[in-house]
Amino acid sequence: MGLLVGTIDGEYEIIPDKSPLSVRLTVETMSGITTALLVSPFVSIIDKAITTNASGIEPLVPAVKNGLKTFLFRPIYFLKQPSFLFIWGVFSSTYVVANNVEALCGRNNINPLYPKFFCSAVTNVTASVAKDYAFARMFGKGPVKPMPYTSLGLFATRDSMTILASFTLPHLIAEKLTKNMAFTSKNADITSQLLAPVSIQILSTPLHILGLDIYNRHGSDVKFYDRLTFMKQEYLKTLMARVSRIFPAFGIGGVVNKQLRKQGHTYIHQLQDSQTSPRYTVVTALHA
Repeated sequence: MGLLVGTIDGEYEIIPDKSPLSVRLTVETMSGITTALLVSPFVSIIDKAITTNASGIEPLVPAVKNGLKTFLFRPIYFLKQPSFLFIWGVFSSTYVVANNVEALCGRNNINPLYPKFFCSAVTNVTASVAKDYAFARMFGKGPVKPMPYTSLGLFATRDSMTILASFTLPHLIAEKLTKNMAFTSKNADITSQLLAPVSIQILSTPLHILGLDIYNRHGSDVKFYDRLTFMKQEYLKTLMARVSRIFPAFGIGGVVNKQLRKQGHTYIHQLQDSQTSPRYTVVTALHA
């Protein structure tokens, strides 16, 4: 893909990118980091609350309230907490990789659909599993223990589903909305980006609950029926919590990321125009 440049009617057009590679990748990187910074505070509160609720340390709603109080009244302390820094790292790496892979594919005339999904999924799954392991160690029940491979696999599947719905499906859904439902391209992009990541949580939330439960109650003495009972008990409120987490992270975050990229691309386009516009040299002839 080339540069996303805004038009007068609020839509955007794609134009060829002839900028220096370093300039393009800087724009993509800064867009990803800035987006992650904006969405990470609320996401870190939700993630911590989900983990402490699953371990029985603190119920979900009080944990969210306490996190919000800390963020509002002790913001510097909040931003120094490992729970926030882990989340910022996860989303920064995910958005930066997705943006840069798309940019590199566009400059080399490669369809970014699969490379973008694969690279961003590997990045997000790796970072998220490390984050989940750290959260389980910090906020889990009992002594520190290794993460079971079953939990790691469940978390990896959960995150791959979210990445698929955040970076691959919105584009495909937007095309359908534009073609079959008379959406403008801008409205189709926003609608699909907001809805797709949230909708996939209906399917991925059970994997999340089961992964945490296996970590907190690891052992052959726990029957699968007991785990199903626990999943049923925790499903609705965990789903609501994960929707509350994913909506800002990849719904609103996805929209913000695209807008930041578009602004950066417009700047690059203006820079290209200023460098390629004709310059005229005035020659004064001296006559004897």
